[in-house]
Amino acid sequence: MKNTHMPTARVLNIIETISSMDDGINLTQLSLKTGINKGTIHPILKTLVEYNYANFDKSNNLYHLGISCSTLSRSFFEKTFWLKVINKEMQNIVNTCNEVCQMGILDRGEVLYIDKVQSDQAVQLVSNIGTRLPATLSALGKAMLCEFTDEQIKEMYPDGFIALTPYSAQDIDTLRKQFNQIMSSGFSVDDREINEETVCYAVSLKQRGRNIAAISVSIPYFRASEDKIKQVIGVLLDAKTRIEDALNNLQDIKLSSSNP
Repeated sequence: MKNTHMPTARVLNIIETISSMDDGINLTQLSLKTGINKGTIHPILKTLVEYNYANFDKSNNLYHLGISCSTLSRSFFEKTFWLKVINKEMQNIVNTCNEVCQMGILDRGEVLYIDKVQSDQAVQLVSNIGTRLPATLSALGKAMLCEFTDEQIKEMYPDGFIALTPYSAQDIDTLRKQFNQIMSSGFSVDDREINEETVCYAVSLKQRGRNIAAISVSIPYFRASEDKIKQVIGVLLDAKTRIEDALNNLQDIKLSSSNP
């Protein structure tokens, strides 16, 4: 990107990489994952630790996200009314079907998970806010990608599509069939494409016709009965209607440059 300020981009890259590692990351791993040499990373990390955007565990030389990141995240959610609207509907979905509900946005060909409401099931999806997954495999991602042209999809994924399971779509023709089904039915499906033990259903959320996000419900495959799936699809479509009615009364929401 021609207008990118590279020193700032490096800092953000480091923070995002640390956030993706649940068990922490050491300096060598961080250098390998970001492509930034250790000499450049080290002073950045010292500053992040000083300002509590990262924590350093001396016992095992691992870096974790710091409390300042949590403070910013909490402030963002508390001050952003439209996220509260969606979260309330997500709570209602979980209360109805007792399965985990997640929200994601499209960012550079990936789904970035930005909210989650957990159920009280003993067996359920393990995931985190801040997780990124290929949009071509995720029900959330496909709900937002379905209106893209084949040319736009190929441009977004110049190296082809990642397959995580034998069920993962690996070519544009397979994806287009799925996209056509989404346009017809109003919901998308991840049928064990990310995890062979999980199915997921999602709907996009639009503001005045423009995709801004999507919400999904994930179900362990052994619990995905016909009645459960019907219930999940119904509550998602009902929530979509209520959320979009509310969003259309708000100012334009700008999240990502990935949407057409």
